[in-house]
Amino acid sequence: MNFAEFIAPKTVESFLSEDYGRRPVHIRGESPRAGLLSMARLEQLLSVRPHWTEANLKLILNSRPVLGEHYMDRTASGLTCADPAKVQLFLRMGASLVGDHIEDIDPAVRQAANMLSDQFAGTAGANVYCSFKNIRAFNSHCDLHEVFAVQLEGEKVWQIYENRADAPVEALEGKDAQAIIDQAKGRVMMTVRMQPGDLLYIPRGYFHDALADSDASLHLTFGVKPLDGRIVFRLLEDLAVQNSGFRAYLPDGRTDAAGLREHLEHISEKLTGILRSPEFEDRLRNRQRAVVSREHRVDMKDVRKLDYYAHIGMPVEVTAGMLRHGEGEEALGQLAEAAEWAIGQAAFSQQQLQAQFPWLSEAEVRSLIQLLVRVGAITLYEPRL
Repeated sequence: MNFAEFIAPKTVESFLSEDYGRRPVHIRGESPRAGLLSMARLEQLLSVRPHWTEANLKLILNSRPVLGEHYMDRTASGLTCADPAKVQLFLRMGASLVGDHIEDIDPAVRQAANMLSDQFAGTAGANVYCSFKNIRAFNSHCDLHEVFAVQLEGEKVWQIYENRADAPVEALEGKDAQAIIDQAKGRVMMTVRMQPGDLLYIPRGYFHDALADSDASLHLTFGVKPLDGRIVFRLLEDLAVQNSGFRAYLPDGRTDAAGLREHLEHISEKLTGILRSPEFEDRLRNRQRAVVSREHRVDMKDVRKLDYYAHIGMPVEVTAGMLRHGEGEEALGQLAEAAEWAIGQAAFSQQQLQAQFPWLSEAEVRSLIQLLVRVGAITLYEPRL
């Protein structure tokens, strides 16, 4: 299923231009998303006991989490996992079930999560929610990621409020957190009755809550989280420390305020230079490529020989996104990090390089190896196994 099928009958163009990151939208209509999961399939998945740790399975009763000690048990293999019989008892009492990371154990859900990860260059995961009529599992809250909720069985009524948290990155916590949220959320902006096959998109920060309106309700929520601006600081640190000015001791501002001010002005210029450099942009684009979820299927019959390469002693180095060698230099662009890794190995295979940097295409990996061979850094060789 591609994104166009997932978002149908709304078009991708209208969703991205009108809704994404801007406003909640309720999408009705036929789409393959309706068949992503069923109650019967969830019952089968609940038998995969190693997955259902306390981190992945939660029971909520009267808006309060049930302590794991009441439904977790240690298996013969030593794992602490949910006991299906105890889970059943709480469901009969009206508890809601929240199953996290369903994509880890269901191929169809995993394919949809990977598709959303690729569409938005972010991490993506899926949680399943099973709840019962007129029982509220969660109080009003906002999420720290984009929400795509697919109603699978039964009906659920969602309320989305007019106010929105400003690009939240941390959940509000503390004994007064809920009171603060209830005061901040504002009036109800829209009420949505979700029926099987419906999709509800809620941008990050919008306050909302939901209540099952049928005997049993099952919905799947995909959380999608692109990289935010905080990644800039982590990448800046990686590049900045290569400059001795950032490794130097700071002037003592207690006795040398002018010296500290001068030092800060100096490094601020360096930081601006790093931020504006092609190398920084390439690294940032690589981080966006790297965060996309990919699935590699193991082929047990693929026993082809690996293509090995070894260093032959030619001095080369990667500096500021350039491959410097005896005859000059070559711009590496988004291949710089892979090149730096490759020249740091005594020997490696093309397939190992591809696995080490899975966001690079096969064509990019081949072009990098051809470049390293051309400048005399590496050569083909047959290892003695």
